[in-house]
Amino acid sequence: MSTGRPGLHLAEPDEHETEARRPRFIIDNSAWQRVATEPVVRAAIEAIIRTTAPDDILVCPPVAAEYGFSARSPEDHSTIVLTLAGAFSDCRVHPEVRDVAAIRSALFAAHMGRAAGAVDVLIAAYAVVNQATVVHYDRDFTHIARAYPDLHHRWVVAEGSL
Repeated sequence: MSTGRPGLHLAEPDEHETEARRPRFIIDNSAWQRVATEPVVRAAIEAIIRTTAPDDILVCPPVAAEYGFSARSPEDHSTIVLTLAGAFSDCRVHPEVRDVAAIRSALFAAHMGRAAGAVDVLIAAYAVVNQATVVHYDRDFTHIARAYPDLHHRWVVAEGSL
């Protein structure tokens, strides 16, 4: 790629670099559970799905576990989890213990050690290692991001609006 200046040429980004810059999302259960009852949440998630490459909406094991917890029968559970897993991609990278511990340590260092639940810390770790933004309706992610700025997050709709 030429910059228009003589003698200065930048290399084209390789496929991995381009892929890393595409927006990726992990949609938290706090957002998914509101889709059926909150039209503004449904519209917000539909907009993400419409404008994001199919492989860039990710599902991680803790989101699937939380989402499946709402099932009322074995059949309901299978339907819920298989629908989620079939519609979106598995996270490509799994966090290591040190990734999860770094987030919890950052919370403690910020005097917010227990401001976020264990599952949300795991989801945050998945988001960080997969370079994804967590879409949620849950203050835990705000607390985590305040202590651990590598976490990218956004409220599915404005905080406090529901």
